[in-house]
Parts: sequence; structure tokens; C-alpha cells
Amino acid sequence: MRYGFIYKTFKVALNSLNYLNLVELFKTIAIKLNNRPNDEERSKTFARIGIDIFICLKWFIIIMLWSKAITNFFWTILIWYLIIANVYSYFYNHIWTDEALNTENFTKDRIRSRFLNLMLAVAYSTFCFGYFYQVVYPFDFYWAEHSPSFYLAIQYSFSNSLAANFEQIKPVSDIANQISNLQLAITFIFVTIILSKSIPQTNSIT
Repeated sequence: MRYGFIYKTFKVALNSLNYLNLVELFKTIAIKLNNRPNDEERSKTFARIGIDIFICLKWFIIIMLWSKAITNFFWTILIWYLIIANVYSYFYNHIWTDEALNTENFTKDRIRSRFLNLMLAVAYSTFCFGYFYQVVYPFDFYWAEHSPSFYLAIQYSFSNSLAANFEQIKPVSDIANQISNLQLAITFIFVTIILSKSIPQTNSIT
């Protein structure tokens, strides 16, 4: 093992998790619809369309749940899954893959597209946590106005992601503190990914 067993184990585990990532199913289906499978660029275009469809779908789900104040065990687990998959996808595809490590052949529009999707991922995470604060776990937080609202929840979610103080909402239980800290950790991961893309990438092919 040239780079040691820790790296090898982590690499195998990270690549294996990709099979549990729902966006990969959308990419696979989209690629299957390509009637010219030998055209690599066309296949990549279909894969990106599949990703865009998945992004739109997950936004539709969270907007529907939040606007209708829907909450139950299934939807809570699904949103937690989407949050975790959101982080994994953008770490894997922006930091880990060979393509991410060698971007010299990327067009300007490709780079802009990747950055836009990354910003959408950060916004989605913020939106999901806002939904949790107001709809799923409202009694685990103190609300200054005594009534959970979208306006306060989205403000707290955004402020919490930046480690900023927001007096109108305070966690009052262990689970509230854990969720708030997890959001901060996830935002840190996204910021790390963004900063890493501003650093010149290796041109090595090995």
C-alpha cells in the first residue's frame, strides 16, 4: 500500500458511499437516455441534466414541506439524508475525484456551473435547517416572539451557519444544540471546499 492503509481504507469507504447517493441514480438514468453513448461529451451533458433535475426535485420537496408545515418520521429522515448527501456530493465531486483535482481542461462555463451548484448546495443546507428549526424541532428552541415563524427560522439558520449571534432564537435542549452545531460544521465543510477551489490544483495524472 503505497500511501498507507488509512488512506486506502478511507478511499474505499468514500467511493463505496457513492452507491448510496441518490443523485448518482439520476445521472445514470439520464446517461441511459443518451442515444449516442459513444459520444463522451454528450454523455456528460446528459449527466449534468440529470443532476439539475435532482437539484430541482430536492428543492421542490423542501419548499413543499416547509410551506405546508409537513413533518413526520419519513420526511424528517429524508431531509436528513438529503443534507448529508448534499455535503458528501460536493466534497466528493469538488475535492476527491480525478476530474476535480485536474481542472485545466474545464471551460469557463463549466467552472461557473460548478460554482453555482456549490452555492445552491450551501443555500439548500441553510434552507433545510431552517425547516428543522421551525417545523420539526420548534419546541427545542426558545422563540422570542413565542411563535415559530419562517422569517425567524431562516434568519437563525443563516446566522447560525456563520456562527453569528441571533438573540430571537436560542437552543434550549441537547438536541437543539447538537443540530445547531452540526449546521455550523457542515457550513465549515462547504467553506473549506470553496476556499480549496481558489488554490491551484495539481496537474499530476497519478
